[in-house]
Amino acid sequence: MTVFVTFSMGSKEAYFFNSPTHWAWHHLPPDVEALFTKQPPIKDVIECAIGENGAYFVSFRDHDGQVYCRHYNLPNALTMYLYHSHPQVIRDLTTLSITLGPYDSFYAHDKTSAEWSNLPPLLEKAILNRVESQDAWKTVWRDGGREAPMFVSLGADGSYFMRTVSGGGSWDLRSKSEGVMGTNKFLEDAPNFASIAGLYLFQSYPDSYVLLLMSGKTFSNLPEHTWADYNKMAPALPQLAQSSMPIPAIPQMRPPTAVTAPPQQQQFQQPRQFQQVAQTSCCAPNNQHTGIHVPLPPNYGQVQGMINQISGQLNGGAVYAAQPNQTHYQNHMQQGQTTGVIPAQGMSPATQQPMQTGGSMASR
Repeated sequence: MTVFVTFSMGSKEAYFFNSPTHWAWHHLPPDVEALFTKQPPIKDVIECAIGENGAYFVSFRDHDGQVYCRHYNLPNALTMYLYHSHPQVIRDLTTLSITLGPYDSFYAHDKTSAEWSNLPPLLEKAILNRVESQDAWKTVWRDGGREAPMFVSLGADGSYFMRTVSGGGSWDLRSKSEGVMGTNKFLEDAPNFASIAGLYLFQSYPDSYVLLLMSGKTFSNLPEHTWADYNKMAPALPQLAQSSMPIPAIPQMRPPTAVTAPPQQQQFQQPRQFQQVAQTSCCAPNNQHTGIHVPLPPNYGQVQGMINQISGQLNGGAVYAAQPNQTHYQNHMQQGQTTGVIPAQGMSPATQQPMQTGGSMASR
């Protein structure tokens, strides 16, 4: 059973990080934290989404191999999607992914279906333009499923990132922090998103993000209370591969190898010494990773240098356009921020369809 890479953060310093070799958590709701201390212990966490007002969804594989889920205070439309008037969840919990955003927004999908509500207008338009048909049981996507979103992240103030199975996508990053601006430049310069597994955004931390590449490398700006656990996980992330199903990139586990120092150009600043927080727990089942200390998330100058290094291997650029002046999020967002859409991998300009965005034309 696949264990996807997860970076989820909520208010009051709550977070959950997950990979095939590590999981880490802090200040999660009591019902969720109880999963990590129950006996017999659970085997895996498949999905963990944290939202506003105590909302959460967590799915896990128990000691007996069965998959279960727990949730609280989810948007009504999401609860309807999960149950569809049945006494139990009808979605495939082994591939179900959920992202919770502000104002009861969400995007949820498994290997055969998808549902969303109250998304930023540009994101919803990008998704609807990729749908061929949809009912309660199945969502059919254009281009034989290659246009299906495989990763969606919802951040603060209408920020979002979406990538499709084929490597196309759309994004809108609204923070003016140096790290986010550098990441936005990287997305603008990328010919497609085939090399990106996901860009994790967090509604409680507008300036924070984790950019995960298919190679397993990450570039991030995270709050200090997450550094200890993030530093243990980052070097152990495996390479990822995209399947033909509309699910997140799948980690490709390799036989254990000796841990070596990263190349000089990948070195970050050395971490400072700080005390372990009492409520923080990090599990490292693989002993070879125990005690690894990864440098802290890089600052903007280091991010820009690494982004330039990666961007130098890419040709072409993304077409981007200004945010429309009138949106459902108008009272909560600044106007005139940069947004973008990326064509699918291998699409020629002749096959790209124009999309009207606030008076400017942007290729899909």
